[in-house]
Amino acid sequence: MQKGIQSICVIGAGNVAHHLAKSFQDEDIALLGITSKTKIRAKELGNLLQIDVFESITELPVADLFLICVNDDQISEVVSQIPLAQAIAYTSGSVELASLPKRENLGVFYPLQTFSVGRAINIRNVPFFIESATPFFAQDLLDLGWKISSNVQFASSEERKKMHVAAVFVNNFTNHLAYQAQAYLSEQQLDFNQLLPLLEETVEKLKTTAPFDAQTGPARRNDQSTISAHLRLLPEDARAIYAVLTDSILKTYSNK
Repeated sequence: MQKGIQSICVIGAGNVAHHLAKSFQDEDIALLGITSKTKIRAKELGNLLQIDVFESITELPVADLFLICVNDDQISEVVSQIPLAQAIAYTSGSVELASLPKRENLGVFYPLQTFSVGRAINIRNVPFFIESATPFFAQDLLDLGWKISSNVQFASSEERKKMHVAAVFVNNFTNHLAYQAQAYLSEQQLDFNQLLPLLEETVEKLKTTAPFDAQTGPARRNDQSTISAHLRLLPEDARAIYAVLTDSILKTYSNK
């Protein structure tokens, strides 16, 4: 019987590395070392968790898992530097497993969440998506996920990429819309914080109501008078975004 993953070396020292390393340590999984091109952040994470910091990947000690937490365009290069016998997982949502250098024990350990250093997250609520071409290693990664999360499942590269695209809509685009609103209100000397209860209710409602049914607003009502008035109030860039989203909503409900 395989003993599973009991020890980890972390490659990378960004937001994902910080949160996952801390979560593993909280579950008594041994962190044997960390390395990163960003030496200052590696040192900060090493000091925070009291783990050894290494200058390069080649200096890392053997562990049950090398966890790669770097930008997508760096993953292939990092994998190629790791010894063939070493088990590896990476945390990207969009990099296909088949696109990387071949390894017997290479897999995906993808947390579907936005992470920021300094912001606490309940890791138990974070979905993790697991993939590997090796069934036993896939099971090891699944078991590792269950140690820190209550939502862990297998997903193919294609499924994971599609989840990542959807995540961009609900997280990155939503955040940018909030930025647009804040910039507009700041220019008008009005308080963006007044929108936060509305934003919170928008998210809460989606826990019990499908997005299609939850839609409200002038576009949902096809209120052309209000839409025209809003467009006149907005600067050019924000007006273009408003118009595109309004058109999409109008088309969504045009025959409903």
